[in-house]
Amino acid sequence: MLIKVTAHEIHPAPDQHRLAASGLKKISTATMVSSGVKSGLLMGFGAAAVVMGAVTVVYWPGLFLAQLQRMMTLSPTSMSFEIWRETPIPMYLECFMWNITNVDEILAGQRVPIKVAQMGPYVYREFHSKENITWNDNSTITFYNQRYWQFEPELSNGSLSDDVTSINPIIATIAHSVRFERTVLKVGVDLFIRAFHRNLFLTANVSTWLFDGIDDPILDIASRFPEIEIPFDKFGWFYDRNGSLEYDGVFLMNTGAAEFSELGNIVKWRHSNRTLYRDECGEVRGSTGELWAPELGQPEVEIFASDICTYLTLGVDKDVRVDGIDGVQYAANMSVFDNGYNYPRMACYCDEVRDRNCLPPGALNVSLCRYGAPAFVSLPHFLHSDPYYPDKIEGMDPTEEHNFRLALEMFTGMPLSVAAQLQINLLVRHISGVSINNQLPDEDVLVPMFWFRQEVRVTPEYARMARFALNLRYGMPYGLYALTGIGVLLLMIGIWILIKKLLKSPETTPILSSESASQEEQ
Repeated sequence: MLIKVTAHEIHPAPDQHRLAASGLKKISTATMVSSGVKSGLLMGFGAAAVVMGAVTVVYWPGLFLAQLQRMMTLSPTSMSFEIWRETPIPMYLECFMWNITNVDEILAGQRVPIKVAQMGPYVYREFHSKENITWNDNSTITFYNQRYWQFEPELSNGSLSDDVTSINPIIATIAHSVRFERTVLKVGVDLFIRAFHRNLFLTANVSTWLFDGIDDPILDIASRFPEIEIPFDKFGWFYDRNGSLEYDGVFLMNTGAAEFSELGNIVKWRHSNRTLYRDECGEVRGSTGELWAPELGQPEVEIFASDICTYLTLGVDKDVRVDGIDGVQYAANMSVFDNGYNYPRMACYCDEVRDRNCLPPGALNVSLCRYGAPAFVSLPHFLHSDPYYPDKIEGMDPTEEHNFRLALEMFTGMPLSVAAQLQINLLVRHISGVSINNQLPDEDVLVPMFWFRQEVRVTPEYARMARFALNLRYGMPYGLYALTGIGVLLLMIGIWILIKKLLKSPETTPILSSESASQEEQ
């Protein structure tokens, strides 16, 4: 039996065709809506990333500096305050004593130069603590700097019981103080000194020379006369300083709150903005060396040294790298202790009427700062000094390692290393009438007594902190560039999806569907 199949039975009904077309249209529309959402999201996130990255990379240096200022500006809550108040980085004081080795030849009247041998170092751990802190309304802080020293035998080359022979500073100081008096008075002083001392030299152990102090009967007798002002009952280079609150004096320092570039600069010392020197040399200025504002491009830095009642100017020396951190080293140059011979601005360290107390370049007269003792400061081993005085001493071996140095990281102002090195000398000149003072063969000698190195080096912990800050400062722009690049990529993908959507717009679907339906009906 044959089954007749009509065309009506083969082709789907018009209602079925319209239903299928409607379903396709809905699927296409849903796909287009999904594509539109994707395109919008990608372009939105991309635009945000581009704007955020591009704007932030432009303002990042300023943002970094602003955050650095908030951290470093001294305030009761700032990160820098606790570090400054009690320095957590280990500090050491290394003392090198000059021992005179040819005393017998000198006392025998031989015309020989003074021969010295270096002893040490005798190393002390140094601790700083800021006390009696007062916050002032003018962006300054008042404080005392209390210092402690603790001997470190395992780091030292020698014992505190080692004997050292040198010039008796008490005799030299007395002779210096009466140099302009009448001869009869000077002869009387000479007889008085000889009642207690046989010659100009003194032998004592290292501990006595430095912290314990020399117990001299002359000081005991002089202290009984009210008209004679004796600041101490013993003589020692650091006598009565260990743990003293007031020895270093009171400081007034800038906190950097009003002007960040002034952070750490001393405004006043001992309640005055001037010291004992005249003109520019007597100004109180410079940092104590613990706080520095970023020193980008600075050709010089200034350190205020209360021990010598003035400031030192250090010039750029060279680029250095300390514990993986790049920095710039500043060092004392030929202008330091020049006394105006080659650098006129340094002439104010001598009297306006220059006399023989204005020594040749290389030694600074600090006698007024040291209670009238004929003390002069130089770099160790007479580095950078005029040869007039060094040529009279045998045993000196100056090298650049003896220079006063300071290394700073320039973007943060962080001290990377400090080698504050100075030598203390006594000027011994023949003075008529005081024969005990005139036992040296040369009538005008600058005798080296000892030199010290105050050394600080950044610890690994603080080096890591500094490296993190610097990596953030230098690395963040690259991250922002990457963010901008990702934003551009997201924008491009979003635009591509949008163009693809427009090319496949759902509005074209009904036309195609109508044409198909017409062809089928024919």
